[in-house]
Amino acid sequence: MLFGNDRCATFSAPAAFGESVLPLWPKLQDCDAQPRDKAFAGQSASVVLPGISAIAASFTSLRVAVADNTRASVSFKLQGHNELRVQNQKLELTGPRCVFIPAGSGPQEAIGQGQNVLMLQLDPHGLHMAARALRGLEAGCPVDLDQGRVRFLTSQTGPSLEALARHIGATIHLHLDQPEVLHRLGFQDFVYRQLVLLFRPDWLTAEIRPPRPGSLRERLAVDKVCDAMLAEPGARFTLSELAQLGCLSVRALQYAFQHRFGQSPLQWLRDQRLATARQRLLQDSADTIAQIAMDCGFASASSFSAFYRERYGELPAQTRTRRF
Repeated sequence: MLFGNDRCATFSAPAAFGESVLPLWPKLQDCDAQPRDKAFAGQSASVVLPGISAIAASFTSLRVAVADNTRASVSFKLQGHNELRVQNQKLELTGPRCVFIPAGSGPQEAIGQGQNVLMLQLDPHGLHMAARALRGLEAGCPVDLDQGRVRFLTSQTGPSLEALARHIGATIHLHLDQPEVLHRLGFQDFVYRQLVLLFRPDWLTAEIRPPRPGSLRERLAVDKVCDAMLAEPGARFTLSELAQLGCLSVRALQYAFQHRFGQSPLQWLRDQRLATARQRLLQDSADTIAQIAMDCGFASASSFSAFYRERYGELPAQTRTRRF
């Protein structure tokens, strides 16, 4: 499986496998082995994050029927053969493929053998926000991702689908015991930006003119992004959110910060957070170092201490002792 091999649930009956995915597919109607006279073996692992959920699964043979899907989903099939019937369509999935099914698509049936799959459930808002960030569009601007129909998603090169699925799976596996770390790392933003380019592979080569370096538009965009980050020093920001806030593409935002500050937006934010933390350490405050680290947006006291020492040449505790 793409993640959770050492921490997955194993099943010898298809009904038990079906029960394990009911929280994410509540309209599951039927789940049995195909062909019926052979033994079933399956494994699954899942993770649920704000805005996205993922299931990795492998099984010998399975027939699944659902009345409908409550959320849009993307499935990467890496091994085996799968036949999908949905919206009066019959889709044959052979070789590494990726299929998108919008929410409310009605009755579906999938029959597969020797499967190794990664299934993602999506939030359309997150997907559209990532799309606007990639195009440098303002919040609320419409983007056409062609999400109203069942369709295969493609990349410019076939192996890229498998590479993307494996990268997503490996990242989840690394933090499966602490999924909140994935959220703090902006994992959802990364996945959504990659998926946008599967919905719209033509955007890879489309020309997007960034603002001229040093132009008024660039300065105003950077000022707006900086003000937003400084207003909430402990908030979690993703590149897509910041780009949309500045009405720039992600790449244009990175170029603008590099031109003005000589560093990326998130590096600039980290430096501001370190400066805020240093000011608090030097003040007469009873807050612990761990509390200051969390208030300033660091994932842990240990990561804060490492960044702080790299920036100031001393540990936070050493800075605090100079108050006395």
